[in-house]
Amino acid sequence: MTFRPVRPDRASARLRRAALGCLLSAPCAGLLGCDDAPAQTPGAAVSGGMPLHHMTAAEYNSTVAHLLGTSLRPADSFPAAGAKGFDANVGALSSLSQALVQGYYDAARQLAADAFSNEAQRAAILVCDPAAGAGDGCARDIIARFGLRAFRRPLEAAEVERYAAQYTHAMTALQMSPVEAVQHVVRALLTSPNFLLRIELGPDAAGSPGALNGYEIASRLSYLLWSSLPDDALFDAAARDELATEGDLRPQVDRMLADPKSTAFFRNFFGQWLGTRTLPSHEADVALFPPWSHELRGAMLDQANAYFAAFTTGERPWSEFLTAPHPESPQLAPIYENDPDGARGGFLTLPAFLTLSSHADRTSPTSRAKTILAQLFCTPLAPPAGVDIPELDAAGGDAIPIDNVRKKLEKHRESPDCAGCHDVLDPIGLSLEHFDPIGAYRTEYPNGDAIDATGVYEGTAFDDISGLVPALKEAAASGTCPTEQLFAYALRRSPTSRDRPEIEAIAAAWSGGTMGELVKRIVTSEAFRLRQGSGQGGAP
Repeated sequence: MTFRPVRPDRASARLRRAALGCLLSAPCAGLLGCDDAPAQTPGAAVSGGMPLHHMTAAEYNSTVAHLLGTSLRPADSFPAAGAKGFDANVGALSSLSQALVQGYYDAARQLAADAFSNEAQRAAILVCDPAAGAGDGCARDIIARFGLRAFRRPLEAAEVERYAAQYTHAMTALQMSPVEAVQHVVRALLTSPNFLLRIELGPDAAGSPGALNGYEIASRLSYLLWSSLPDDALFDAAARDELATEGDLRPQVDRMLADPKSTAFFRNFFGQWLGTRTLPSHEADVALFPPWSHELRGAMLDQANAYFAAFTTGERPWSEFLTAPHPESPQLAPIYENDPDGARGGFLTLPAFLTLSSHADRTSPTSRAKTILAQLFCTPLAPPAGVDIPELDAAGGDAIPIDNVRKKLEKHRESPDCAGCHDVLDPIGLSLEHFDPIGAYRTEYPNGDAIDATGVYEGTAFDDISGLVPALKEAAASGTCPTEQLFAYALRRSPTSRDRPEIEAIAAAWSGGTMGELVKRIVTSEAFRLRQGSGQGGAP
């Protein structure tokens, strides 16, 4: 991996300091690299096309794993963030909790100690012997090389000076050995906002449109597809300015999707978009559904990720997302054992989707329909303002058992306040009633009532989900939802009206091909490659 220093730029450094300052709005008592900058407002941190991005827990764990070779997962114990929209949590910076700040400090101390207690991890950091020879030349080399990977860009000269001074201080004032002093500096680097935030400023940071620099593109690519820092190949390409053109970027996407680290793309992009990353915390009533277990739940998630992979690293086109066969899974045999021929295929009959869109003890046709419309079709759904919608269990009193969800929903629709939404949602959700709360096929409810999955969707009658899918597939073919979702994930912000022409152009050119091809069209778009000027791309 080559290393190329960056010439300090006054405007760049000034705006970087403004960006860094937003991480803490109160005195930080020596935490998180407070010497990097005075506090500023979060608004100063936004650079055009992508907001200042605060590393998520998943990204933090992946980044430290690839940076240090550690198996520790410190972010699992960080306070949960309330970010929405693919964790575009720039707003979280203005109210960063002291508990999370302390979590970062404790994690850095733990990670540095772990790295220097392991011979292989320590050797990867100590590219030379800091105890050999006079002066701090070796320490500076270690700082520059480790800092490149930790900050996802070469350190500026002033930054190397600052961390070299910390190294010297650790030996003289704290009586540390040279190796201990390097560990001290590593800990400081891990608490810097430059590590914790993804900051895009580049050579022209005055708000003018223009190309992102190679290191910014490398970071966008790696956090899109790996949820982690760039590898040596990306850093080298950035140093040679070989991430600027479509011809540069498309082979990188192929290489990165073929890497095992791309499993993070399935877990985090699809997991957030379609909800599968919440499956590990989902519970079903084992008394009602005996096959349910931790192992079964894990097999559902593995199968869903394998399904997503077929559309991303495989050759299956997205146009088959609602009809494709399911990956085989011996662990899920109890779920599939009662399926009649032709009953199952496509995302909507995956056990993972059917389970996540159900309650612990019963199915939820409304939840299933809302997930289909909101997630797969990007249809905004909200109850009428000022309307108190009763829970389904309360509809119709206790005379009608909750076991028969269709009858309960019929009572729900008797209310004019509820009918408007349920007339749209219920036919879609009820088409899946043959599948129970853990996705197994059934022909009757627990009380013996026969399952009725019939309905009418936009004038077309169907007997069950297999009859509804062709209409849903036709509607999906003319939509832009997958493009909108991937665009938002890649840029960590919601698309705006100014993005609409580019999104529609990308969707039309992609035309339901593989998800891998859509990734390439997103990363070669101007929105991904260019820094937007003031008033572009960042507001509705």
